[in-house]
Amino acid sequence: MLTTNRREFLGNLGVLFAGAGAWRVGAVGGLWSDEIAELRFGELEPLVARMQEVEANELQRFLIDELQRGVPQERLVAAAALANARTFGGEDYDGYHVLMALIPALEMSRWVEPNLRALPVLKVLHRNTRRILAVGGRSKERMHAVDRSSLGAPNRDLLAATRGGSLPNAIDVFASQIEKDPLAAFSALQPVVRDNIDVHQVVLAWRSWDLRRIVGNEHTETLLLQAMRQCVQRENHRVERNRAPQSLRKTLPRAMAKHGLVQGTSGATGKLSDQRLDELANTFMTEDRDVALETAARTLATGTSPAALGEAISLASVRLLLHDPGRANAHGEGKPAGTIHGASVGIHAADSANAWRHIADVVEEPNAVATLLAAAWHTAGQTHHIDPSRVFHDRARNAAKRVPEAKLLDATFAAIDDGDQALATALTERYGATGGDPGPLVRGLTNPLLDQDGALHHEKFFHTAVEEYHRTRSCFRWEWLTALSRVAASGRGFPAPGVADARERLSS
Repeated sequence: MLTTNRREFLGNLGVLFAGAGAWRVGAVGGLWSDEIAELRFGELEPLVARMQEVEANELQRFLIDELQRGVPQERLVAAAALANARTFGGEDYDGYHVLMALIPALEMSRWVEPNLRALPVLKVLHRNTRRILAVGGRSKERMHAVDRSSLGAPNRDLLAATRGGSLPNAIDVFASQIEKDPLAAFSALQPVVRDNIDVHQVVLAWRSWDLRRIVGNEHTETLLLQAMRQCVQRENHRVERNRAPQSLRKTLPRAMAKHGLVQGTSGATGKLSDQRLDELANTFMTEDRDVALETAARTLATGTSPAALGEAISLASVRLLLHDPGRANAHGEGKPAGTIHGASVGIHAADSANAWRHIADVVEEPNAVATLLAAAWHTAGQTHHIDPSRVFHDRARNAAKRVPEAKLLDATFAAIDDGDQALATALTERYGATGGDPGPLVRGLTNPLLDQDGALHHEKFFHTAVEEYHRTRSCFRWEWLTALSRVAASGRGFPAPGVADARERLSS
């Protein structure tokens, strides 16, 4: 077929290369370098560029100097987010893990003693620059400025564009929507996020939106485009590996129609009793995905508020972590058999549920309903190697009962230092049950979580656990902090690069 303009040609070329996994907007620079505009970030540009060019330890020394002369952490986080987006464009596995840890690190810093408050952010920025340099720095940037002269109408179907696998066409559609109305564009992105669900898609989508409060509204396009690009990449991977679409593509619209939810819940405000919340959480933890979806739809249709449903999904996710026996075999460097830190079922489920709930709070109601139904589907069906009848720390409860109440907190930290997941979890559970103050526990957990690597899942789960603790009713909220203690104990023995040096410099 004869193409009539450059954009059509780029779109067809994108489809051609998608099967081989070679197509990226950044790659166009090698073909039409005189037509590609560099993506730049105004007054933040010098700091963004430095994060892409300077060796990580040298950058860290520079950043500490900047902090000590009064530069706010938020500015460093903003520059890191933009450096990450420009380099990776949402398409690099390690790269988007760093991006997703930026806000959690900033929030975690509020729990760290004042002279070390920057340590969580410095840890993440150290990894950010290491990964940027590992892939080639500025010479290998994947995201360039959008050509605004040829953007199409914003009302075209983004879902169809992403399913088509052409990144240029998807960028054309999505960038025109962002230009018209950023929140509407974020809402339009959600069917794409749900279309081929992966933990990283939903969390990256939420973090990209949430980062606007740090980075600034003027960079909304850069932040949201990286999330959309990841969705296109994942769809192309599905096609090239000849994998069938997820069942949710059919079951979600069917369930919404069956239960009269296509227009939303009409402001339903129904609450759940403690018993019903507990039952729903266990259903979402133990049942298969289509059963969970049907249960969630029926729950909303009978007047339960979306917020209450979100709480049940969230509680199911942390229970996956608490029931996980740990890895049967070592998985990658720093993840021995028996551990659950890093990319484990429970941590992924918890971070996803947290992101789903936030997205549902932001988008309009029909989209919010679909988001929560997808969250129930996504959380369920993951107990294939988990015993749902007994928590992991069940056998350690007797040992925890023998510890005097006044010694529970010290005993918890000692168990974490020993890497004893079961005892640390049981002690924290008892500390909460006896009316312990969560503040000293949370503050005490920051050091072991920061000092150890955890592939930045430590920071992300810390943020999820603390936030969900406050969003969960009192009779269940301590499940989040018991899980956090377990994660801290699991990650012991694998020091994080750059942290010891940063700690020393901040303390001097």
